[in-house]
Amino acid sequence: MRIGIRITSMAILPILVTALVAAGVALTQKQALQKFFAQEIDRQARSEAQKIAQDVYLMCRAAQEALQITINSNLRVAEYVLSQKGKVSFSAEPVVWNAIDQYTQQSRRVELPRLLVGGQWLGQIDAPQVAVPIIDEVHNLVGGTVTLFQRMNKEGDMLRVATNVIDTDGRRAIGTYLPARMPDGRGDPVVASLLQGKTFQGRAFVVNAWHITAYQPIWNPQGSEVIGALYVGVQQESLESLRKGIMDIIVGKTGYVYVLGGRGNQRGRYIISQGGRRDGEDLWEEVDAAGHHFIQEIVKKALEMEETGRGAKIPVTFVSYPWKNPGEDKPRNKVVAISYFEPWDWVIGAGYYESDLKDSQLRLRGAMNRMGYWTGLTALLMMLLAVPAGYFVASGIRNRIDSVLTSVEEILIVTDPHGRIVLLSKPAEELLGLSLKRVSGEVFDRVIPFPNLREAMVAALNQGKSGQRFDFELSNGAGARRIMEGRTSLIQTRVGGAAGMIFIIHDVTDERTMDRMKSEFICTAAHELSTPLASIIGYSELLLNEKELPAETAQEALAYINKKSWALSRIVNDLLDLSRIELGREIPIEKEPVDMHELLRDAEIFGHNLTQKHHFVLELPPEPALLTLDRGKIEQALENIISNAIKYAPGGGLIRIAGRRESDGYLIEISDQGIGMTPEQSTRVFDRFYRADNSTTAVEGTGLGMSIVKHVIEGHGGQVWVKSRLGKGTQVFIKLPWRPQDDEPT
Repeated sequence: MRIGIRITSMAILPILVTALVAAGVALTQKQALQKFFAQEIDRQARSEAQKIAQDVYLMCRAAQEALQITINSNLRVAEYVLSQKGKVSFSAEPVVWNAIDQYTQQSRRVELPRLLVGGQWLGQIDAPQVAVPIIDEVHNLVGGTVTLFQRMNKEGDMLRVATNVIDTDGRRAIGTYLPARMPDGRGDPVVASLLQGKTFQGRAFVVNAWHITAYQPIWNPQGSEVIGALYVGVQQESLESLRKGIMDIIVGKTGYVYVLGGRGNQRGRYIISQGGRRDGEDLWEEVDAAGHHFIQEIVKKALEMEETGRGAKIPVTFVSYPWKNPGEDKPRNKVVAISYFEPWDWVIGAGYYESDLKDSQLRLRGAMNRMGYWTGLTALLMMLLAVPAGYFVASGIRNRIDSVLTSVEEILIVTDPHGRIVLLSKPAEELLGLSLKRVSGEVFDRVIPFPNLREAMVAALNQGKSGQRFDFELSNGAGARRIMEGRTSLIQTRVGGAAGMIFIIHDVTDERTMDRMKSEFICTAAHELSTPLASIIGYSELLLNEKELPAETAQEALAYINKKSWALSRIVNDLLDLSRIELGREIPIEKEPVDMHELLRDAEIFGHNLTQKHHFVLELPPEPALLTLDRGKIEQALENIISNAIKYAPGGGLIRIAGRRESDGYLIEISDQGIGMTPEQSTRVFDRFYRADNSTTAVEGTGLGMSIVKHVIEGHGGQVWVKSRLGKGTQVFIKLPWRPQDDEPT
């Protein structure tokens, strides 16, 4: 290496020159390394804050989707209760309302016909303690807020005639209305949807607070005109678990996460503050230690970011400003990572103080000082030794530097300012298929074989900045793709010039894949849990409210509730087993002698109870087959496989269950005539969270079942594998250990 030759050359010069050059090189390298590692520490801190801001964004998105599912279910309950009361109509007798615009608070007197439900007027009840028909019945069933609207005029203004939304005076907010046009002249999106006969779902302002809502239009008896609306909702700030989760996050040593409003009357106002102590406080005019309106800058940058679709990288930007806390002598620089959750108008900030990094920087400086001390001592000794001793010392330093640089586990490429290769770590040589001895001093654009990597390196050198990031993909001959992430660090000289560029490259394929799969799993698990819950709630309310249901209908409802309850139980059991696997624990296995043929017969009965479309064939020898195993766990594995056979053969067909003894164990085969899988899907079917189809029309499931089957079978010392052809069906094979003496009576 060139640096080794240089050290050796200096060692054989006159002792004084050698000492001075060694000291100068040590000082230069010390400063470069200090700057490099200081930048790395700052980069890691920024990366942590960025990931926290993105994680909070994902938390909000998951909470929004789960809450909207609940709201839609609540709306169906409200529609049912309203339909049971009778049709909506109007009486000839008018009633006078003091109608108040919920945005401007301006009031006006209007006279409207009385709105009747089943021929009954709901009155003008604003006392919270007085029960209101329909409204309080729905609230008692599902919670949240409920409102019945009456259309006021041709423009479509919607008047609250019955509600449990409470106004600032602590009364029911009847008489307030939702105007067709907002104060800025824009059409209200809720009213616009209703007048088009569409159901509105999403975030909306209700009287005095933001809610997650659903509005259903109410039509006249002829079905020709919208005469009102039915509303259900939940106040957005009532998501206590989400609020607590955000407040519990710590960024670095003393940093925290907060949420600000972005637009309207919430602009620059604390929605979630540190510990919740300043919630609701207006910070719009707040200034930092330099007199700068930093909150306005944070909100402005957040609103300028573009909303991303699902699966895309969540945009994050940074703002830094000097801030002096009460009791501190001088301001400290604070860095905030910002993301914007547009559906709720939430500006998310994850902030930390740069002074929190001082301990790491001091330890680094101490290490660099110790290195400088020992380098100086070495130089002094070199002055006292003869040339041969100096030669041997230089050789030792050269070998040590060579071993350190060549044993770096990172993919490391170092170039000079002109793009010539100075250093390649061993992993870099393996990735590029190049030898440092062969390409040292060559311009990288001529020797690096990957065009996308060359383009990224050229762009980085032209910009001459540290901290640049870039991604590129590699593929082997089999078509497998690897995602590589690179970052740059500028090597600067003592006078501030550029001495070269360091490119550090990581293989992030597994990280990106796991992040995507976990995000998909969170959404899938929320859907899988909410769907049976909504069904159970709906059918149980039907049984509670309809006392004279036909016995057959009631039995069907109970059977459906039982089926969905077992579905919930299976999901929870899968999650518990997964948690044990994630913690490195084995799934508990309690073995006992069990007749395998009896278990397979029970599995066939289980399948019959799940479907009427499929035909089951059971192929077993006449004699029993005693195996020592955990009955419950094997039942769970068989039920998972049979459930999959039913779900992935939606059109019905034959499901074959067979078992037989073999010389090396007991073989079970379960086959179906379903949709089958591709070879790539077959190889990944036992991966955690893996689902072959993640579309909205996919077969329901969490992607855990076959992973747990594999752990259960391997926990018994057995094997499980699949054979499948796309469009032809799937075969699942299980081989369990069996010895002839297992059949002997005990």
